[in-house]
Amino acid sequence: MRHVDHTNPARAGRPHLARLRRLAVSAAALPPRVLAAELGWRTFRTGCRACADRRDRRVGARPPFPENWRPFVLGAAGARSKVGPSPLELEECLREADAALEGRFTVLGYGTVAVDRKPHGWHQDPVHGFTWPDRHHRLLGPVPGRADIKVPWEIGRLQWLTALARAHAYTGDSRYRDGAVELIRSWAAANPVGVGPNWTNAMEAGIRAANLVWAAEILGDQRFTSLAGGMLRDHGWFIVANLEYSPRLTSNHYLADLVGLVHAGGALRHSPAGRLWLRIGGRQLQREIIKQFHEDGSNFEASTGYHRLSTELALVGLLALRRLRMPVRPEVRNRLLAAVEALSALTKPDGLLPALGDDDSGLVIGLQSGRDPRDTSPVVAAAAALEETDPSGETVGPELAQWCGAPTRRTGARPQSASFASAGWYVLSAGPYWCLAECGGVGQLGNGGHGHNDTLSFVLCVDGHEIVTDPGTGVYTPDPRLRNLLRATRSHSTVEVDGQEQNRFDSALLFTMRSDDRARVLDHHEDGSGRQVVEAIHEGYRRLDDPVVHRRRFTLDRQGLTVSDHFGCRAPHTLAVSFPLSPGVRAEQCDGETLLMADGTVVVLSQTAGPRLAFAVEEMPWSPAYGRVVTAPVLRATLRAEGPVSWELRFRAADGART
Repeated sequence: MRHVDHTNPARAGRPHLARLRRLAVSAAALPPRVLAAELGWRTFRTGCRACADRRDRRVGARPPFPENWRPFVLGAAGARSKVGPSPLELEECLREADAALEGRFTVLGYGTVAVDRKPHGWHQDPVHGFTWPDRHHRLLGPVPGRADIKVPWEIGRLQWLTALARAHAYTGDSRYRDGAVELIRSWAAANPVGVGPNWTNAMEAGIRAANLVWAAEILGDQRFTSLAGGMLRDHGWFIVANLEYSPRLTSNHYLADLVGLVHAGGALRHSPAGRLWLRIGGRQLQREIIKQFHEDGSNFEASTGYHRLSTELALVGLLALRRLRMPVRPEVRNRLLAAVEALSALTKPDGLLPALGDDDSGLVIGLQSGRDPRDTSPVVAAAAALEETDPSGETVGPELAQWCGAPTRRTGARPQSASFASAGWYVLSAGPYWCLAECGGVGQLGNGGHGHNDTLSFVLCVDGHEIVTDPGTGVYTPDPRLRNLLRATRSHSTVEVDGQEQNRFDSALLFTMRSDDRARVLDHHEDGSGRQVVEAIHEGYRRLDDPVVHRRRFTLDRQGLTVSDHFGCRAPHTLAVSFPLSPGVRAEQCDGETLLMADGTVVVLSQTAGPRLAFAVEEMPWSPAYGRVVTAPVLRATLRAEGPVSWELRFRAADGART
């Protein structure tokens, strides 16, 4: 994501010079072969973009020419009749569809926002009162501190179109069909290809293309299908010319680009261009799944939220390839199923995904309204569609899974413990206790674009209640201060040394973080008594004048969780210990211990070894979803250590508390 304010030409010069300097520094650090590949790719991409720009100028501001296409995502005829949403799912679908007809759209954690249907309305951020101009997409970008470009992006992904199509399929009410046609015409007229904020990256075009395909097939209206076909033609050419690829690094953005090419190419596979997009998208998508997901199923971005998003992208893409009867390599399918299993194992007892690293609350296809992005069950259930089953069988489960054609599958109990060594994620579970320990690096091959300074942090649930938490993401560009605060060491359940970050980052570069910590696991085992142990170390503070090494040991059994810390150093240092608490948790001091209370569950935090840590209750921001921020308590203690120091803390359910 770019962060230069391109809306003011007077400001553009200095940021561009700074960007050139950063590129020069990055280039100097690359191995010669990677640098040569990067230069070759950038040269090729410049040529593609020049051709695309000429095409865009030739097309101008005209609406897309209607183009027929061949359906494929719904599979066998009559697939619509097999979907039976629950009463709550139907209610949520109709609520989203009715709101769309009134020009109101759900945007991430911001809630429902109203959009003016006039042309510039589709370029608005109504939350912050900002409108992007009608300019070429490479002259636009985020405007840090002023607005959130993710608001028009989220609306421009057109997931609400799929909700309108589903509402029409469920009710037969022509208002939803006619409203979908009217709204897509309005959006297309206001967003000619390459113009406006909704074209500033190919990821948005990719997700939009997938939703166009699903909405058109579910709706089954010739007017809508013809218009969508013309839009898909423009989207396919745009994505090819603006692929978010680099020999150095690809991420969830590139996955979304490829998913868009698969859907646009699949719909227009009767044309040479469609077959080209399908061939590129299908091959590269399978390559990226192997590249971005480790063998144990974990994702390489050091973020549970982006693990979920990337898993959903890969699932939608492979499902489309399967419906097109294109070959999917067995190792690719198995890697994705491993990612789904990891998603299930990482889910907390309350059914939601804990927050490690960034989470922008983004979804892919609008096939289930009101879905909490942290709820992993729809994606886990939908993955059964990739299994070799009889497509004529009944599908019962989450609405998303039904539309994907997933057969009914009995969900087994999640494992008591699981380890994902490639990402440094360890799930420990016994009795009423569940813990996710984060012992990995910054992710993205050291780029740290969506990682936080949360090394050796943890999330703890007792009796199904999240007690020790992660603060979440907040927002990205609209509030850089908040963005940097919530990815800082001090905001996580770990230890800050001398006010320094575990991994350094430039406060102006919101999507990079240096890989200083060199985290590694020293021991992971479970003994015969069921006690589970993870011991890890990080060297993020070895760079200090007096080097400091932090070693933390997690020990969990049916009696509780013990967290043991050791700091190796020679000179005095100031250590700040933080334990962010969920908003519903109350903390009280009692006889030298701290009582943590949440809806009838009482957890005792006591110190069993080391110099006394005097915890005080403070307040900090906590974000349950992107764009939504509330206040939550945090336990914090500061200790002045004169040399090497160790301590041990224990979390246990109080005697007589519900367990």
